[in-house]
Amino acid sequence: MREDYFAFTEKLFASQEAADKPEALKGIRVLDLSHMIFGPTAARVLAQYGAEVIKVELPYTGDYWRSSTYWGKYWKHSNPLWHFINHSKYFVAIDVKEKQGLELILRLAEQSDVVIENFSPGTVEAWGIGYSSLRKKNPKIVYASCSTFGQYGPYRFMPGWDLLAQGASGMLSATGYPGTEKYFKVPDFYGDFCPGIYAAMMILMGLNYRERTGKGQFMDICQAEILMRALPHFSYFCDKGEEIGTTGSQDPSMSPSGIYKTRDDAFIAVAIASDEQYAGLCQAMGEPRLAEDLRFAKALDRLQKENAREISRKTAEWVAGQTTGTIMALAEQHRFPAAPVCDDLMISEDAWRQERGNVVEYDDTMYGRLKLERGTVRLSETPGRIKWLTRPLGYHNRYIFKTLLGLHEDQIQALEAARVVGYWDYRVGQRPPVYYDIDNDPIFNYRDETHG
Repeated sequence: MREDYFAFTEKLFASQEAADKPEALKGIRVLDLSHMIFGPTAARVLAQYGAEVIKVELPYTGDYWRSSTYWGKYWKHSNPLWHFINHSKYFVAIDVKEKQGLELILRLAEQSDVVIENFSPGTVEAWGIGYSSLRKKNPKIVYASCSTFGQYGPYRFMPGWDLLAQGASGMLSATGYPGTEKYFKVPDFYGDFCPGIYAAMMILMGLNYRERTGKGQFMDICQAEILMRALPHFSYFCDKGEEIGTTGSQDPSMSPSGIYKTRDDAFIAVAIASDEQYAGLCQAMGEPRLAEDLRFAKALDRLQKENAREISRKTAEWVAGQTTGTIMALAEQHRFPAAPVCDDLMISEDAWRQERGNVVEYDDTMYGRLKLERGTVRLSETPGRIKWLTRPLGYHNRYIFKTLLGLHEDQIQALEAARVVGYWDYRVGQRPPVYYDIDNDPIFNYRDETHG
């Protein structure tokens, strides 16, 4: 029966069949007015599961994240992280500060189900595309304003980024090692990605409410508050009158736990929650009597600070004498929790992730092959997917303006001449790859019989 179950689930979630299944959010249109990482991540999650996401940028400037990257490293004239954050979207470039540009955005909003923005609080309101304006034209709109400190309150005008959200949420104070005054930033913009995924979940709640009532709503989605929800430290302090404190790589609810260096110069994470798991670790270490030592035999005793330090030291000594492969084999044999600390190369080549479709090598018509993550969660009937990588600034102008707004070719050309709408300049991140024949691209040069 167990084997039948695993064969059943493997077939149910088969990656090769995903493209033939329907999309959960097909028919939902999202107007993505956001920039950088926080808001665009929320929009990208919705796009992965079928929403039609139209990302609006400023002509000839674009989202600043287009030209940003880690350590000045680019890929095919683009920021590889830009593809990770913004794939599967439509890209139009409209100047909202021009009267005709404002009108275009308002018309797109009238035909949308969701609007996402993450400018400084009050900015889009001043531009005339805030919630108070759009709800008059589209009362059913689900409008998500994403910011670091919220749309009201004493810090609403403070500029914000991932690092500031980590600080204000209490996250940074939980990093580092006991006895030091050094804290570290949780890397790779966790303070943007985690709240972005959370924001997508909140938007789905808003859509569900609208489905039942016919009413839209305004969402104040605050980075620092979302991160705080993952850190119950203040509740612990109120209850116990003391801080949890910094714990380094140790899980303060499990012992032994930590990140340990192996004989082959790799690292491995071990986290022992139950007495049965601890007994398994002792067997693997060749020291079964440690499971009977009164300092360590019970989970509560192992959490006493002196005992925790001692059993962690013994675990570190044992791990230092073993290879990663040996430890993982023993973990499987003796049923204790362990996992290798994976780096980027390991993740991109890991057979487990590829078998589950977590990491896919997507072959894009413009950029070629790039490894990306697929939908965050496996859905058996409506799996997530990648439709295309990102596109140059303004790439979908003609397609969106003609199919959604009914503009004719001469009208678009007039808007281009007035610089109300536009495209890229030659800066990296905005333009197409130099080898790509953009002049013969059927979407960029979109024609139809009705609108030319």
